[in-house]
Amino acid sequence: MKSVNDLYLFSGVNLFQDAVEAFLVAVADFVAATLAERTNFHEYFVLINKKIDPKELPFKSKLLRLNRIRIDSKHHGIQPAREECQRLALAVREFFDEVSRSILNVNFATVSTIDLLKEGETKETLLKARNELDKGDVKECAISCRKAIYLELEKDYDISHFKDETEPSPILMAFSKAPFFVKNKKYIDENVKEPTDYIVYDHTKLDQELLKYGVDNTAFWNVCRLTPQLYRTKEDEWVVKHDFEKLDTDALKDNIEYVFNATVDIILSIHVKKGAIKTSSHRKYYLELKQEEVPIYEKADTTSKIIAMTPKGLTKVDCNYAVMGLKGDGQYWHVSDFEYKPPLYGYIHSDFIK
Repeated sequence: MKSVNDLYLFSGVNLFQDAVEAFLVAVADFVAATLAERTNFHEYFVLINKKIDPKELPFKSKLLRLNRIRIDSKHHGIQPAREECQRLALAVREFFDEVSRSILNVNFATVSTIDLLKEGETKETLLKARNELDKGDVKECAISCRKAIYLELEKDYDISHFKDETEPSPILMAFSKAPFFVKNKKYIDENVKEPTDYIVYDHTKLDQELLKYGVDNTAFWNVCRLTPQLYRTKEDEWVVKHDFEKLDTDALKDNIEYVFNATVDIILSIHVKKGAIKTSSHRKYYLELKQEEVPIYEKADTTSKIIAMTPKGLTKVDCNYAVMGLKGDGQYWHVSDFEYKPPLYGYIHSDFIK
């Protein structure tokens, strides 16, 4: 409707009418109004009004006018008048708002696809954001939206793990998506001046990730620009950068609906894509060791570098697979246990396995 090209008005009125009809089908289902296989547009109002009596659906005459314009444009090639389309756009939005409130008992602005998200902290965070938006708490809503983005994407660019590592292990390096040059103590000492500085994007990786998940790149960066930076500590405490410009109530009132809806769309895209990926079950497996202080080799080869020893008192260690050694000298078991420092990640020869 905002396009200067008048041809888009044809598409606009048809999409408006489709949206209203889909909404009326949902309302009819909600109030248990029985629809025929082919229900004419004007009949929705009659059937629904019978169920909600003494209430009535608002804006009936304006929406019937919308349907008439749609028929004229679609079947007779008559171009809709721009001024009338703009008035109808306002009427459609007010219709959605009013009916959602008075009949469906929800706020149209916060009716979203959150229920389709995978259960977990991100979904809980977005439900909290929706409640905050309902209450008009725009600042907390903006912060909660950014938390959801952080939980799904930003946390993987945390470099705090390297603050005490002059020469970080290759394993630790591999598990962080931050740029290579920032993953060391020297960079952190010189550049990290506040907790939010621990998040350092590798923009190429991040853009590839957004593309992989089908996330609108512009929407993602808009949300980041409109919400405050934050960081979560190892103790699960949130640190919010209270940026006065981003948390200005008047400015947020104009943008908060966009921020909320864009955030939900971003998270939904990620969850849908992740849900389509098929993987084996994530069970825990472990080895029982014959003794304490067992060597862990860099390769499936006892002549390779010993990168760690199992700690004293430890006789069980997480393991994810077994494989024949590089020199055919027996079976090696690959351990992967990150509860210890340094992490136990490498190969143990079968001679040490109970």
